[in-house]
Amino acid sequence: MFAVRTDLASELAENGLPGCSSTKQISKGVEIATVTLAHDDAKSGKRAGVYMTADIGRIWECGREEFERAAAVTAELIMRAMPAGGEKSCVLAAGLGNGSITGDAIGPRAVSKMLVTRHIKGSDPALFAGAGFGDLAAFAPGVLGQTGIESSELVRCAAKSCGASCVIVIDALASRKLARLGTTVQITDSGISPGSGVYNDRRGLDRQTLGIPVIAVGVPTVVDAATLAYDLLEQAGGRMDEATERAVFETGGRMFVSPKECDVMTEKISRFLADAVNLAVHRGLTLAEMQEYTA
Repeated sequence: MFAVRTDLASELAENGLPGCSSTKQISKGVEIATVTLAHDDAKSGKRAGVYMTADIGRIWECGREEFERAAAVTAELIMRAMPAGGEKSCVLAAGLGNGSITGDAIGPRAVSKMLVTRHIKGSDPALFAGAGFGDLAAFAPGVLGQTGIESSELVRCAAKSCGASCVIVIDALASRKLARLGTTVQITDSGISPGSGVYNDRRGLDRQTLGIPVIAVGVPTVVDAATLAYDLLEQAGGRMDEATERAVFETGGRMFVSPKECDVMTEKISRFLADAVNLAVHRGLTLAEMQEYTA
């Protein structure tokens, strides 16, 4: 049987991820599933850590109040993963992915909407302190095919240059279910392997490679065609035999599917993730105040 493809620890836990424990809670009307993995799992590629998954719904279609409530809950989860007092020194946000591909553009678009303030702290300390800013730097490292440099190398250099206390990386993920595309956000303290959602694993971004805590924030935007076929057949109550599984995987295992409204979804979700990171770092400001500084 082929491996059903997903980056979400909550989906792996639903199918029996070894060595994990899981809990669920409701915060401000948002359901949060927390999966704790005690040891690295070689089969799934998941590293030991805490994975928090919030069911944010179709936020690109919802009203302002619901949108901001989901952003506030996601900010709380990011703060849980950050080191104690980490917001008092520089936090580096890195938007992973290829900004030229809609389904992969969440990271680059999110950092373009963040309230970056590290330069203000250096040039006008009085303004920085008086405005209630946190210390945030942000950039999009691109992908290896664009730069010729591994994202992990660029992020490591940037983190060292700005003296970051932690790194928040934002990336698009893959899910095994259509219903979770764009409706789920995963936050983990275990880091991330850029490109893993589309079978293109690059050098990891984690505490071992960067030397500081790494919080990975991701939203699934694609499902591979083989997993989609498996999921739809399962929903219909059918089952694949071995020959069918092999044929489906061979023809669909390298093809990825995104929703038809992917452009709208990506734009709204990037705004949502930028708001969540802004709230987690700039704790002296409200969301309305921060939005006055950002596009």
